[in-house]
Amino acid sequence: MGRKEFHFLWKTYKDYWHLIFLAVLGSILESIALAGLAYIIKDVVDDVFVDKNYERLMFVIIVLIFLAILKQVGFFLKNYVYPLVIYKTLKVLREKIYRKVLNAQPSFFRKISSGDLISRATTDVERFGEISTTIGTNVITETFTVIGIVAILLYRDWKMFLIFIFAIPLLALALNYFGGKRKKYSKKLQESFSDYIQHLNQIISGIEVVKLFKEKIFLKLFLKINENLYHRQKKNRFYDTVYLSSVEIIAYVATAGIIFYGGSRIISGDITPGDFFSFLGGVLILVNSLQTLQRGAINLKALSPVIDRIQFVLNIPQEKDANREFKGLREKIVYDNVSLKIGENQILKNVNLLINKGEKVGIVGLTGSGKSTLVKILPALIKDYEGKVFIDNHELKEYSVSSLREHIGVVSQDVFIFNDTLRNNLLIAKPEATDQELIEALKKAKADFVFKTEKGLDTVLGEKGSRLSGGERQRISIARIFLKNPDILIIDEGTSALDVETEEYVMEEIKNHFRDKTIIMITHRLKIIDLCNRIVVMENGQIVEEGTKEELLRKKGVFYKFFSLSKSK
Repeated sequence: MGRKEFHFLWKTYKDYWHLIFLAVLGSILESIALAGLAYIIKDVVDDVFVDKNYERLMFVIIVLIFLAILKQVGFFLKNYVYPLVIYKTLKVLREKIYRKVLNAQPSFFRKISSGDLISRATTDVERFGEISTTIGTNVITETFTVIGIVAILLYRDWKMFLIFIFAIPLLALALNYFGGKRKKYSKKLQESFSDYIQHLNQIISGIEVVKLFKEKIFLKLFLKINENLYHRQKKNRFYDTVYLSSVEIIAYVATAGIIFYGGSRIISGDITPGDFFSFLGGVLILVNSLQTLQRGAINLKALSPVIDRIQFVLNIPQEKDANREFKGLREKIVYDNVSLKIGENQILKNVNLLINKGEKVGIVGLTGSGKSTLVKILPALIKDYEGKVFIDNHELKEYSVSSLREHIGVVSQDVFIFNDTLRNNLLIAKPEATDQELIEALKKAKADFVFKTEKGLDTVLGEKGSRLSGGERQRISIARIFLKNPDILIIDEGTSALDVETEEYVMEEIKNHFRDKTIIMITHRLKIIDLCNRIVVMENGQIVEEGTKEELLRKKGVFYKFFSLSKSK
């Protein structure tokens, strides 16, 4: 584990130093108790079993009870307080990650799959907690135990201790080899979990598509991912198990050597049976402690890739708020030679457009002509454009993102409904809205179907609004806009799922409600374009025509072809 990982651990745990101190105190108490047990074995064997001394027996019993109480006090402090630190840490980590995701630059989500991000934010965080729990105060306890036991062993018989010393290089070699393997497969295992979650997330999100096409191709992909996950789990467990077995073998060989040498010295009269059994008891405790320490060292290596994956999320590029507050459009919006390239695709090219306050502008064009991209620039959903976008003579990037989004509303074709009540799905537009305001907004959006449900505003709408039709979801989205009442309204195919009658009703409500507001409307339904007093035609990321409906029809250009095709349908 490198400096970066240790720095992360320090920052993560430093606020809980008082709790960690208590946990470490518990570890020390437990270590003292274990060392005391090893030390007192000599008195048990020599004074009680050999000399049959009743007074020493009573003394040993009192000491044993004291050591047992001391050990349990230490055990409680270690096994309750330290996990409490872990739980607090995980709570803070989850909150930090959530805030990072909420405030991430929109462009970031084009570069990472949702499944991988979810895996890092859930599986990796929990894995961090699990490994931290196993290595935490156990390592501290065993470290103090090793120090105490080694002191007792040296005191009892340093010659026998030399036999144990010969085993340490072998243990170090085992740790180095198997620890490296564990680190490698721990990283691969987390990646496999990420692939699994990503695939499952896609299947659940697109279950209708899966049902309508060949399911076997999805099953084939899943079986490959699942097999890969199994293989890496197996490898991870194999190296862990073989490592523990190798340590056991080395420890038993060393213990056998100690028993042989110690037994020989008892026979020759160099040491008493109490000395030997006290030493042997200490060796057994020492072996167990060293195993725990080495397991902790291996887990520490396995923790490194997990920390890397968590830090990736914590280092998500964040949106930066400028100082200028946008308080509503006063004059105009100007696109000045705006271009945008995503990867190798030229989405927008030298776009120049003026939109005056209160104007109703329609944007039409073929799919992929750049219409949606053009309007996404205004609420700062896309920031990496070239050229300038001015709002009231100030460049868009000079405004704080939060103030822009406060005054800009978007009704999109892709409506997202949270798996929550209708009320909460509406309150995201205006948290302080009364029930009466919610009902009025629903009526304007012709979403009166909700009043027929048993729970009304408290109806849970299901995952992504699964209990609603496409048109019903769009009407919920439009109701949000009536609640938000933005200064600039963007309608991006926001009525595409509505029937003609409902669409005409809703558009009339929008026209009346936002009479003095600026509206930018993208639509393929040219029959509702009459709401607009100016039309912009886009093709291949450029504006090719601009004017009123009548002007463009007289011109008999691109718009004329669109209108003719629309009329013939």
